[in-house]
Amino acid sequence: MNKSAEYDAQKTTELITQILKDESSDYLSSTCITEKPRAISNPMVVDFDKYVKKYLEIKDTTHYNTQKRLYKKFKITSELVPNKNILTQKQFKEFEKKSEKGEFRFWDWLDNNCKNGYCSISKPIFNETYDLAYVQIGTICGGLCGGGEERIYEFVNGKWIEKESISSWVS
Repeated sequence: MNKSAEYDAQKTTELITQILKDESSDYLSSTCITEKPRAISNPMVVDFDKYVKKYLEIKDTTHYNTQKRLYKKFKITSELVPNKNILTQKQFKEFEKKSEKGEFRFWDWLDNNCKNGYCSISKPIFNETYDLAYVQIGTICGGLCGGGEERIYEFVNGKWIEKESISSWVS
């Protein structure tokens, strides 16, 4: 891992840890979290790249492309969230196959295995100076139960604080 990727991983861990602590009784209160973001509603924008770059004031295209690549390949690990059960992409594929055959009821499984449904958090996308970040968080607690937000965080006096909620969703 190069220095830039190491620094990004450090800042990602720092911010996600802070968000998990701050959201422990809200969007991220579930005992289960997805390995890849699932309980997240993508913004209804024509150009996601332009949208995020505007909020983070990113000018350097190379930096943004690196952030986008890291964002797409990011996975939640047990080191990052030691107190939650991680639902993997493989498990969701198995759930879907079993459900299609009528052998499985996902919502029943979720009620029995995950307190408060499941939650998701995206990898933060950082600006060039790593003092602003775009993050998506959300939770699914049932068929028509859940919600989430897109947020901008700012690093101020050694701590990440929520600067702005860009949008939210409810199901």
